[in-house]
Parts: sequence; C-alpha cells; structure tokens
Amino acid sequence: MILAAVLAVVGAVLLISYVRGADDRAFEGAQLTEVLIVKSEIPAGTSGSELGNTVDLRSVPVAYVAQGAVTDVADLRGLVAAVSLEPGEQVLASRFVDPESFGASGGTAAVPKGLQEISLSLDAQRVVGGALVAGDLVGVYGSLAGDNADGARTQLIETKVLVTSVVAAKVEQDGPPSGAVVVSLAVDGDQAQRIIYQLEFGQVYLSKQSASVTAPTGGPVTRGVFQG
Repeated sequence: MILAAVLAVVGAVLLISYVRGADDRAFEGAQLTEVLIVKSEIPAGTSGSELGNTVDLRSVPVAYVAQGAVTDVADLRGLVAAVSLEPGEQVLASRFVDPESFGASGGTAAVPKGLQEISLSLDAQRVVGGALVAGDLVGVYGSLAGDNADGARTQLIETKVLVTSVVAAKVEQDGPPSGAVVVSLAVDGDQAQRIIYQLEFGQVYLSKQSASVTAPTGGPVTRGVFQG
C-alpha cells in the first residue's frame, strides 16, 4: 500500500511537469517575442497607465503575434480602453483611444476599485457647457444661501473627481429643464455624502481640471470678500 501511494505521488508530479512543459515543447524551434497579455478583465474606459497587474509580458511565437500588439504599457499612456479586454488576449493598440474620443462615442470610464458612482443632473452652464466626457477630472464647487446674504458662501467641495459618463438628459414635459446634462462621478462614501447634501440644499458647479491642478487656499468665498 505504501509503495502504491508513493507511485501515485510520483505519477502526479510527473503529470504536472509534463503539462507545464507543454507550452515550451510547442514553442520549440519557433522564433519568440514578448507581448503584453491580459491577466484579468480590463473594463472599457480603464486608463492605459493604470493597467498594473492586469497585464503580463509573455513570450509567444512571432507567427502568433497580432498586428498592433503592445509590448510596453508606456505606449498606452494618455489613452483609455475603448472596449472591455478579456483574460488571455493580447493587448492591442487599436483597442485604446484618447479619452475625448471615448467619451464622445457615449463610452463610460471604469469606476476604480473601492469607489461608487453617483449622478448629477445639472444645466449645461454648470458642467462646462456640457463639454465634459468620460475620463475627465472635475472639481465640484458648491454654493449655499445661508440665513441671509452675508451668510451665503461658495467653496470647492471636492477636487480631481473622475467623470464616468456624460449623457444629455431627455427633455420631457415634467422632466429636467432644456439643456440639462447628467454627469456620473466616481466617489468614495464621504465624497458622495458631501456632494449629495450640496445638491439637495444648494447649487453645484463642476469645473474641468487637469491632473496637476491645485486647490484654492483662500477658503470659502463670502460677501465679505467683495466688500473688503
């Protein structure tokens, strides 16, 4: 019985070794090159600079390399995935586009892990004339009336918030006003609470931001700023 058990273990080890070497034997004599392969699903809208551990550089026969296969994630900097990418497929440059093209085609940006999505219906003048697209970063500004004119204030609530989608709202008889735009944002729980509160009890404006924008340092703007 002991001998049988030992033989079974040895047989299993040999089988695993054989399977692991199958790919190597299949590539014997073939000219190899390295390309990026998708390891885990990459949602449409994912930034090329945020692929991280979702891709892996592997050796494959030159004959199997697809046209436009990418070998360095740096080549995708500034672009986003136009479609979802599945595990096992080669990363192709043709599947990545600039964020504006992606947003203009009605695309959506992926919600980063750990965040949630909220939507705001705002007049076009409050969302940069409706020029925002998925993948943009925005600042969220809020105005509250206060108990009187002197107590009214405007301030930056959140900065560098990711826009996940932008949709022109349908204008119905009892619906939002003409020119309304629905903007969806990727936020954490605290950000969601602050933005929703501001939307419920005040006014909201969104500003288009760059990744290097700096937040104002002067604090909230009140009537006193203009009377000082």
